[in-house]
Amino acid sequence: MRRVAVLLVALLLTSTLSGCGKDLNKPGADQSSRLPTITLRGFDGQPDVDLGSFKGPAVVNLWASWCGPCKRELPLYAAFARTYSGKVAVLGVDFQETSDARAKALATRSRVAYPLVSDPDGELHAIGLPKIVLVDADGRIAYQEYVEIKSAGQLEALVEKHLGVSRP
Repeated sequence: MRRVAVLLVALLLTSTLSGCGKDLNKPGADQSSRLPTITLRGFDGQPDVDLGSFKGPAVVNLWASWCGPCKRELPLYAAFARTYSGKVAVLGVDFQETSDARAKALATRSRVAYPLVSDPDGELHAIGLPKIVLVDADGRIAYQEYVEIKSAGQLEALVEKHLGVSRP
């Protein structure tokens, strides 16, 4: 009986950690899928966004103020949004935030001027942060990965490779 319980726990952990069989770190994972058809509340009074109708080319960044890597990369997304304005949209998703005041302060300190929405209940079902999702012009997910963006060049290379948009 104990062996069966251990086996069941091992199977459960394996399926949970593997993302139900989809490798989200593999380039091009889930290319045929779209963002879920949910509307997320605009962050700090910004307009709500219907993700189901969201089209690209776009970069979606899931972040939170309690996430160390998110704090480091948020200024890179802000700079990218300024550089690529009119060519690639950027949307930030404040995921399962624990402090709206800290999130607002981080966005301000990072000079974020692109649209932000809140996902306090975790409707996007991310298993970690930070996460990047690249959305093509047809609204399909071209690429997604749980990764900390460490340089402007890294983000630009992903956008060029998966969305076909070069630096302006």
